[in-house]
Amino acid sequence: MSLFLQRLKEVQSKGKEVESSGVWKSKLVVKHFEKIANLEDDLIRLPTPEEFFFLQTDKAFNAFTFIPFIAKHHPIKELYATTYSISRRTIEALIELHDKGMIEQVTLLISDSMIKRNPVTIDNLMAMQTTRPNLKVLYAWSHAKVTCIKTHHEHFVIEGSGNWSENAHYEQYVLANSKGLYDFRLQLFTTTNLKKY
Repeated sequence: MSLFLQRLKEVQSKGKEVESSGVWKSKLVVKHFEKIANLEDDLIRLPTPEEFFFLQTDKAFNAFTFIPFIAKHHPIKELYATTYSISRRTIEALIELHDKGMIEQVTLLISDSMIKRNPVTIDNLMAMQTTRPNLKVLYAWSHAKVTCIKTHHEHFVIEGSGNWSENAHYEQYVLANSKGLYDFRLQLFTTTNLKKY
């Protein structure tokens, strides 16, 4: 059994025990696993193929929260995410999920304005990229907020107004399970005027 599947079984069997057991280094991961409990109250299941959920938050909610929510139910083979803004804490939480085997491959497309707006966060991200061959970071003049997640059998797409950082009280999202939409949105990572630094 792969490390990822073993970790996923632990998460599923322990449920909320994981949050308090000290397994996670990142406080943000713990915080988001707590938010998942709230998300699961409101979102009973993930969409089935070609099903789309239209969601609206009624409290501050980081778009990253969907990632551990999906990883809890499906091993994530590939994650592509584009965001205008990403916090250092979110990067650390994402890297921890990757390092623990819950996400195999990560590609981030970040607004190139982040390089000037938050150079410390970008330096941190670039340092993490140099030691992880399955982490790729791209930049473009972009305000898009789309996440594409490929599991063994599903193709999830999350898009909406929220960034991978602290967000406003009200945000809207679409959570879909659609290979056609997945393939279409993946073009952001292949046909956009991309830069590497």
